[in-house]
Amino acid sequence: MADRDTPILIIDDEPSVIEGLTEFLDDEGFEVHQALEGKSGLDVFRQVNPHLVMTDLRMSGMSGIELIGEIRKINAHTPIIVVTGYGTLESAIDAIRLDVFDFITKPIDLNSLKSTLDRARSSLQSAREVQNEMLDLRNQLQEFQEQWKEQLKKFSEVEPLIHTGRLVAGILHNLNNPLTYIMGQAELLQLTHPEVENLGSIKNQAVRMKRIMTTIMKRVKESQTRQSEWLQFNEILQEEVFFLESHPYFNADIKKDWQLAPDLPEFKGIAADFSQIFGNILRNAAEAMKDAPVKEVLLKTWHDSSGIHLIIQDTGPGIPKPLQEKVFQPFFSTKSTSMGAVGSMGMGIGLYHCKELIRQYGGWIELESEPGQGARFIIHLPLHLCKSSSDD
Repeated sequence: MADRDTPILIIDDEPSVIEGLTEFLDDEGFEVHQALEGKSGLDVFRQVNPHLVMTDLRMSGMSGIELIGEIRKINAHTPIIVVTGYGTLESAIDAIRLDVFDFITKPIDLNSLKSTLDRARSSLQSAREVQNEMLDLRNQLQEFQEQWKEQLKKFSEVEPLIHTGRLVAGILHNLNNPLTYIMGQAELLQLTHPEVENLGSIKNQAVRMKRIMTTIMKRVKESQTRQSEWLQFNEILQEEVFFLESHPYFNADIKKDWQLAPDLPEFKGIAADFSQIFGNILRNAAEAMKDAPVKEVLLKTWHDSSGIHLIIQDTGPGIPKPLQEKVFQPFFSTKSTSMGAVGSMGMGIGLYHCKELIRQYGGWIELESEPGQGARFIIHLPLHLCKSSSDD
């Protein structure tokens, strides 16, 4: 039985057909509305806004095809079942072009009609469920947007996250893309056929935004507390790459070659420091590869008797020999050199800051580069700050 809250409109110029269908549909539990010709049927449609419509094609006055066209102007997605004894191939094609739900000929087979109605009811129920789910999703997205605005206010107060501050504009811009996609799909799914395949993509975009927000809040917390703790560099690198994928230059589909040592020991340090170190180098690599025909970054970690070692290598144009020592000097930027742009650190403090942070931990950073073969930054960190089995 259908829910009595499911209104259906029958439009047919044969009173006997109207009477028979009304009795059948009433037994099926529908709230039945009637019209004996197209124009009055259109008036009833405007007044009632039924969930389903059944109409003949050939009627006096306004034809069924014209009626369907007018209904589609009012509501493009109301399921319409065409019932006619005069349907030609041409009229059927015209009806299909107007996106009718089904096409049934007279005399009506009630079993076939019942099957069609069951499918239509199922479609309507699915549509309601999708609408409710989309409403919940939209509410969650509004909450995420408010959280994002709050985090933007905090960024200006967080001095250690200088490099994060430079990314805010790019991240915010790119967050608008998944947000716009989600909201647009949510609106579409409220109107269209419920058996959409985009719902999974919409949910994934929402989860992606939540993960970005979580990463940002985690960074803020770490930068405020600045507590020394045992760090797993593999995880920080992966998190940094995920975070930087919201940066405009990472939209170029940069391939990542992960070569992370599974047995890498933990290192005693402040998470925000190494987020800045890895983030600066990775962002510089992405900018250097902006116009490169092959965009790939190698991320490698290993350890030996001297400590932990990390490589971040790009496939950009490389850094000329005369500039390789200067890139670690404060306020040096490759953007301003006459030897060509080979990547940028903005105000020129990125690599210098990386070098100083690494030096504070007793480590050092190396640069290896040949023109046309990219740049390789190698970070070395001392063994005495690595976690040993005796530390457990």
